[in-house]
Amino acid sequence: MKKLVLIIVALFSFASCENPSVEEGLASLEASLAELQAAMSGVDVNQMLADIATMQDQVETMETDVEEYELQVAEWESQIQGILADLAGVQEIIDNAGTKDQVAAILADVEGIQAMIDQLVLLADYDYDGVINGLDQCPDTELGLTVNEQGCSEEQAAALTATASSTTTSSTGG
Repeated sequence: MKKLVLIIVALFSFASCENPSVEEGLASLEASLAELQAAMSGVDVNQMLADIATMQDQVETMETDVEEYELQVAEWESQIQGILADLAGVQEIIDNAGTKDQVAAILADVEGIQAMIDQLVLLADYDYDGVINGLDQCPDTELGLTVNEQGCSEEQAAALTATASSTTTSSTGG
């Protein structure tokens, strides 16, 4: 029992003891709490909540915009791939195209063929009068008419003679 009394006496003496550092700490905490309460009194919590809600709406709008932009970018990428494929086709055409020398050689061949065609035209008889086109002075003689060695019927020959004499007369001044 003596021990119990000693413990109780020790507790009462300890409790009645004042600790200045604890009291200073409590006073400092109370001062900080008062400052915090003063600072919080100027804060409009409802306005902050409204601002947060507005920001959340803006974030959702931005997320929607980003999704739309991603779709647009994907479409553009597809278009770019199409353009690149077209360009590859053009490049293949360019790679297989003839050089200037090759084109010039083909043009010379075409001109040679044209000269041969011109010769064939001169050797042909389009009006079937028996005189080749190269010598035929009357290329449109009607079928079945008798023609002279220039391929002209009597009427056409008379017209040529009349034209020739009027030209000779006008050139000689008579």
